Amino acid sequence: MTRRDSGKKSLHDVLRARREAPSLLTPAEAAKREVARRREEVEAAAAAALARRREGRSPDAGGRLEPEVYRALFRLDPAAYAETGHWSRRARAQLAHAPACEVAECRSSSGIAAHHLTHATIGAEEPGRDLITLCAGCHRRAEKLGRELGRVPRREELVALDPRRPLYEPADIAALKARYGR
Repeated sequence: MTRRDSGKKSLHDVLRARREAPSLLTPAEAAKREVARRREEVEAAAAAALARRREGRSPDAGGRLEPEVYRALFRLDPAAYAETGHWSRRARAQLAHAPACEVAECRSSSGIAAHHLTHATIGAEEPGRDLITLCAGCHRRAEKLGRELGRVPRREELVALDPRRPLYEPADIAALKARYGR
């Protein structure tokens, strides 16, 4: 009596049968599931960070979260992201890199703060590349420029801002005064 007759299979036969059997998940389905699992994990970590903030603690608990978690936290609540130790470190590094307003005609050193040039790099910002130092007045002008352009202004456009340009056009002010009777 041979092994095949006794019902036992050789290792070679078992491996061949396993190769020929349909897989439970295709590689694409497995990748999709992994992406979904990772997204849920990141969202849960961001929600936990937001809960810590609501309890009066640091959102990142003084530690370091993954960049994806910081991005998810920013989407949930930008103010919570601004309270993280990560943003504090990045802002300090930007102010060390550029200790005065980076607008060419301003260069004020009072009321300065670090600001994002893009939100695509949140959680992994680099001073001088993704951040810019602006004073409060130039920041308001940068926001106005962004509204006029319909996009986030580039560094070159911000550096070229005119700090003496009024924030509000005289025609807009006159229209508001006429509308509200002042």
